[in-house]
Amino acid sequence: MMLSRSYRQTTQSPIPGDRLQTRCAMQGDSGFSLVELMIAMVVGLLLISGMITVFAGTKRSSQLNSSMAMMQEHGRFALNSMVSDVRMAGFQGCVDSQVKARIRATEAPTADFSLSSVSSSLIESDGSWTPAPPLNFVPPDDIGEPVAGTHALSVQFGSPETRSILPMASVSNDVVIDGNLPAIVTTGDLALISNCQVADIFKVTQAANGVLQHAAIGNSGDNRLSAPYGRAANDRARVMRFEANIYYVGNTQRTSAEGDPVHALYRQSWPYDRPPVEVVEGISNLKIRLGYRDALGSGDVEYVDPQDGNPAGSRIESVEIGLLMQSFDQIARTADNATYLLAGNPIQPATTLNDQATSYVADRRLRLAFGSTVSIRNRR
Repeated sequence: MMLSRSYRQTTQSPIPGDRLQTRCAMQGDSGFSLVELMIAMVVGLLLISGMITVFAGTKRSSQLNSSMAMMQEHGRFALNSMVSDVRMAGFQGCVDSQVKARIRATEAPTADFSLSSVSSSLIESDGSWTPAPPLNFVPPDDIGEPVAGTHALSVQFGSPETRSILPMASVSNDVVIDGNLPAIVTTGDLALISNCQVADIFKVTQAANGVLQHAAIGNSGDNRLSAPYGRAANDRARVMRFEANIYYVGNTQRTSAEGDPVHALYRQSWPYDRPPVEVVEGISNLKIRLGYRDALGSGDVEYVDPQDGNPAGSRIESVEIGLLMQSFDQIARTADNATYLLAGNPIQPATTLNDQATSYVADRRLRLAFGSTVSIRNRR
């Protein structure tokens, strides 16, 4: 009985009213006020804004670094391609460079290899070239159309990869490559053969199993070469491919995000009826100066622009090359107002492109200038 009375008294004990109201008030006042929420939102927006700013800066920096790295890579590749060809200009085996190779191929890009081994031209506003381009070359008027005001560089040489041949019984015999080495020319190619005294440039009318034919079809006159190569005991006859490359800046017919035309360095190799090859894009200008030895004066090399002719009356001994690279899009913060020196030619900023020979549009593209002076190895 005492246990049940105690239980009954405990369960029926009421909670005082003032304590109940205090407990309810404490439970209802938990949370943030409006001012606190607004402060938190402002702080959050400031943090997000800072993160966006940092992200945008990082992205821009990444774009700049990527574009700069790409321009450096493309510029070096383009320059090295031309430099390696210029160094080989006029190569015809062990024949002295002053000995003129006999031109037998009717479609050859030269009538005098000793003069055409390296040359340059200014591309005029009407599309003509001064001086005229190599023989049998017609500049394209669509994809790869040359850009007016820039220079073009033409280089011709025998390939450094050569093959020895079996002795020829007569000047009319086929050229037979010695050994089981793979042929370096095929049917329709131009070949150069020399033996340290004479040289011939001929069209390979048929190539099979190391046998190179030089029939009258495709070659001037008959099928007679200048000498029965390899017949003499000390005849170091070698045959090689004849290379003829033309480098120039052309219009790719593509446009950037801003609608600006995209230019590239092109290489047109013989035979010239094939489309030109786009070497690298982003080349906006190419300038060339040719170095002539002043044989009658001080003996120094004088560099002149291609349209100015030969002031010394001698052969070209070195070539100065200048390239101007530019980024695909306008990603710099401010407009470019620098003056670039390309092979002695200052290229200055302008509001509009009136003359590619002396100016460029001062927009927000990144630009880099590349240059090199190359001595021709095969000059004596």
